[in-house]
Amino acid sequence: MIAVCEASDFTFMKSGPATVRMVSNNGPPLPMPMQVPPGHMVQQIVDEHGILTHVILSPQPPGMPGSPMTGGPNNGAQYYPPYGPPYPSPPQYSTHHHPHPGAGTPPHMHPGVHHAHIHPPPPSHNCNNHASAHSAGPSSSPASHHLDERTVRQRDKMKAKYDRRVQDGYYQSGPAPSRRTKSKRTSARNERNKEITASNKGVSQTMATLSTSPTQNGDDIEEERRELQQQLTSMPAPKISDVEARSALIQLDSPDYDQSVYDLINPADFCYELLLSEKGRDGKYKPVYTKYPGKLGDATEITLKDLKPATEYFLKASTLLDDIRGSPTDPVSFKTLCCEPDPPQSPRLSQKTKTSITLKWNSTAENGARIQTYTLECDQGQGEGHFVEVYEGLSRQFRLSKLQASTRYLFRLAAVNSMGKSGYSETSSFYTSGSVPSQPDPPMLSEAFVNALTISWIKRPNDDDFTLHMEDECTGHGFITVYNGPNLSHIVKTLRRNSEYRFKLAARNEEGQGKWSDVVCYKTLPDRPGPPVKPQSKGKVYAQSFRVTWDPPKDDGGSEVTSYTVEMDDGGGYDIVYNGPDREYVCERLTPGHSYRVRAKCRSAGGVSDYSECCTVTTQAVAPGQCQPPKLQGKPKASSLHLRWNYPEKDGGAQVTDFTAQMSFPDNTSREVYRGRDLDCIVAGLSPGRPYLFQVRAHNKAGAGPWSDPLEVVSGAGVPDAPKAPVVTCKSPHSAIISWEEPVNNGATISEYKLEWLQRADFDYIQLYLGSSQSYEVRGLIPASQYSFRVQAINSAGSGPFSSPVTCVTPSSSPAPVVSIRYSAAATTIALTWKEPNCNGSEIIAYNIDVGEKNLTVVSSITEHTLEGLSPETTYKIRIQAVNDIGVGAFSAPIKVTTRALPPNPPRLECISTLPNSLKLRWGDGRNQDMVKYTLEMEKEDGSFVAIHTGPAHTHKVNKLSELTSYEFRIFASNDAGDGPYSDTFTFTTTKAPPPALKAPRVSETGLSHCVLEWTGIKPIGSDCIHYLLQIQALAAKEVEYKEVYRGPNTSYRLTNLSPRTEYQARVCAVRQSTSRSGDITGAFSPGTVFNTLSPAPQRTLITKTVETKISEPKQLTDQQWAMIILFGFVLFAVLVAFIAQQIISYTSHTSSRQ
Repeated sequence: MIAVCEASDFTFMKSGPATVRMVSNNGPPLPMPMQVPPGHMVQQIVDEHGILTHVILSPQPPGMPGSPMTGGPNNGAQYYPPYGPPYPSPPQYSTHHHPHPGAGTPPHMHPGVHHAHIHPPPPSHNCNNHASAHSAGPSSSPASHHLDERTVRQRDKMKAKYDRRVQDGYYQSGPAPSRRTKSKRTSARNERNKEITASNKGVSQTMATLSTSPTQNGDDIEEERRELQQQLTSMPAPKISDVEARSALIQLDSPDYDQSVYDLINPADFCYELLLSEKGRDGKYKPVYTKYPGKLGDATEITLKDLKPATEYFLKASTLLDDIRGSPTDPVSFKTLCCEPDPPQSPRLSQKTKTSITLKWNSTAENGARIQTYTLECDQGQGEGHFVEVYEGLSRQFRLSKLQASTRYLFRLAAVNSMGKSGYSETSSFYTSGSVPSQPDPPMLSEAFVNALTISWIKRPNDDDFTLHMEDECTGHGFITVYNGPNLSHIVKTLRRNSEYRFKLAARNEEGQGKWSDVVCYKTLPDRPGPPVKPQSKGKVYAQSFRVTWDPPKDDGGSEVTSYTVEMDDGGGYDIVYNGPDREYVCERLTPGHSYRVRAKCRSAGGVSDYSECCTVTTQAVAPGQCQPPKLQGKPKASSLHLRWNYPEKDGGAQVTDFTAQMSFPDNTSREVYRGRDLDCIVAGLSPGRPYLFQVRAHNKAGAGPWSDPLEVVSGAGVPDAPKAPVVTCKSPHSAIISWEEPVNNGATISEYKLEWLQRADFDYIQLYLGSSQSYEVRGLIPASQYSFRVQAINSAGSGPFSSPVTCVTPSSSPAPVVSIRYSAAATTIALTWKEPNCNGSEIIAYNIDVGEKNLTVVSSITEHTLEGLSPETTYKIRIQAVNDIGVGAFSAPIKVTTRALPPNPPRLECISTLPNSLKLRWGDGRNQDMVKYTLEMEKEDGSFVAIHTGPAHTHKVNKLSELTSYEFRIFASNDAGDGPYSDTFTFTTTKAPPPALKAPRVSETGLSHCVLEWTGIKPIGSDCIHYLLQIQALAAKEVEYKEVYRGPNTSYRLTNLSPRTEYQARVCAVRQSTSRSGDITGAFSPGTVFNTLSPAPQRTLITKTVETKISEPKQLTDQQWAMIILFGFVLFAVLVAFIAQQIISYTSHTSSRQ
């Protein structure tokens, strides 16, 4: 077989089953189109390392033997048997690569999906057996020829039942999955998923048909499952070939089931499970592989890996179909081949000297072949990884001599048997013995700290460990050990600062400790001093200077303080103002009233200390400086002006609290006009056109500053005075003339006047006139209304105050026109309503209504009137005018009103059906072309009528009535013209109710010519009593009619004069006897009771049976019948909708064509 794989820009060809590994560098690998020869299949697998593996398989029809092989498993040219379509890999056990025995993965367990391997079949001498195994199937040797008679009958019974259920529709099995005959350049993974889904669907449908049915009971299900399990048990034993040291090829065949009975079962739906035991035929078997359903034909080949060499195994196989498991096959044994030994463990050190090393090691697993020799290799102390064989033999210990003292040697070990040489063990490292180290050099000081010293030394080839001693003369304890170990440096901690310590060193190896080195002295560093004490001010604090002092730190760090540094912060950051040995300093050239922060730090041989706490000093404040002259804000007015000023350039070191402004008059007198914190003020009380001088000064907590330079301002002109009250003269009820006199102008000519008026007391004044004239005529006034007027003069300085208001009342007038007329028209009347118009000062005494006639209709002062005696369906033109003592007002706008038609007359009621609890009424002739609506009313107990029906119908049934009761009804008709008159009252009476039907009578005390009949009685109905009517019929005489034998109030009766050995039938009914002599009412008869009288012969057991009238219950419809009914209804509804839609479309198209 040739596999051609194309992936981007490379092409290669391979002979045999091709396993192609593709690694994606840009993310997860995607399935790639593969071009393969016709009839071959591609399986794509992605492992956990992101490697995409393509497995190309060649199909072979089931039962066809392969060609003879030309070599064994290790030959170059191998035979690969054909495969079926690709199948999905199981989730736990798959064909993986061979892991190392010591890798930790249990044998036969493959937890992940790696790249698959296709193993070759057995050698040529096994090919004949392989072919015969494939050829032996159901087609060549039918199972029915070897079955006994009982099995044949059982199979025929199962086939008949299976065929019958298939015909009934219980099994809805879909077609078997189709086989692919040609691989296409599509994604193999998607194709495989579709096949798995279809295969699983087929399995589920097949098992559903075999294991579930809505009509079969539990026994049938169990019987079918047992039969199917028996078919699955007929699986042939697995065939084992290509047995190697750690793997074997297993070939499985599908069960030899009866295809004539189970023809719907697809062999691709079978699931196979392998059970393996290495503890004998009867040992414990463990599942090692499960093959899930897939398109693999009738045979499956699995390669078991990670087996133990030279071990005998026993293998079983079983078939599963959904949840039905067949019995395992008989165990088949096979033994794995021998192979090279496992890698031995590392050699151990037994003894050593200066020139020799003795090693020992344990034996390793032989893997079926006896170990012939062990090979020990050494690197000769070179340390370059170049090993030389130093021993070969069966002994498990060896003494290597002629070595160098104090030298490191590396060793590794391997085992050899007849199958080959094992891998090497892990490398071991050992040293030879040597002499005691010589006296080392004195330890060196690497780095000194305040409380620690770092001591280091040099290592020589013969040195293994070191011991460091330290002596502190202050304690008097002598030298003590501070370090033991192989390191070349050590940090000695928890030492005193600025103190001297003595050290010595000794080297040590396996032979012992050498001499101590010479003693050396090292000193720790001094620590930096602590911060000085918080600075304090000394003496009086002036406006531009103060003196500050501080004390030395409490901890000088072990060395004397040499200098102090003082820093001062004026708000812009700290600056150095002093650096020296003194402990006080005078700060000069400061700003008055400003706060300063002072801190200090000190310096010694140990370093610079932290800053001390801050000391805050505030200099004394002075009075603020001179302000700039105030400025005029806006133009000066006649009686006031607006001044504004700014803060002084210098506030004297204290916040400005307030300002003082003073005004000087032309006579050189002055007065304070403002005192406060604002930067502006309004000066009032000025005289128009006069000069004034203004000055300002600032204040703080130290006092007041100097006055600013003066500002000279001349006041402006004033607004006019208020005019006198205007004069109002009414010319008519709708107009008036307002006039006024000119007021004092206050230095500026009056340019115009503003006239305002007030129409109502709850309104505000609004402008009526603006101009230079001193009079104005207002028009459009409302008669008999009160108005208020006021006037205002305006010049260049502004608007003066308003004059006093003047009030006038316009004379009365005739009423205003009537508006908002509403009407309600009937057949002969029109009801009018309107809103009362304005009376214009005189009360309205009447209204005139004009309906188009010669004479007006006069009504009183009410605002509604009904016009009567009009003609139906007639249009009238109506208008209204109001009248008061002054005169007649104008007519309203005319309205047109059309009277309605007369309402219909009531129909006649009649009762067409009378029952004890209902009455059915009818009226009219059954036609309603004018769409008249009828309202039927019934009289209640209190004498009032209530509507019980409203609509265009001509009949109505009144339910829930009492028996033998009279009810009164009336009716009226309605249309667009209104409700018609009521009809006459009609009285109808309900009938009596018959008694209910009784149960069938009971028979007792039966004799030759007599018996006793009993029945269950009922309660009396109202005041009427209940009697019972008993009838019998002789069935033997074929009597057609019943004969009355009893009528009375009792619920039992003894029949006599009966014929012996005769069959009778009896029935009973209730009779209601009326107390009002209106006649008896007979109820329905009970079901008949059949009984036999005794015969003169020896008495036999009397069989009494009751014949009851049974109402056959309708048979419930099945789900299929309901589905057909629903489908038929839906089709009928769709046809009806389509027909209606077609008619609408036709009508629409016809109408549009006519237009």
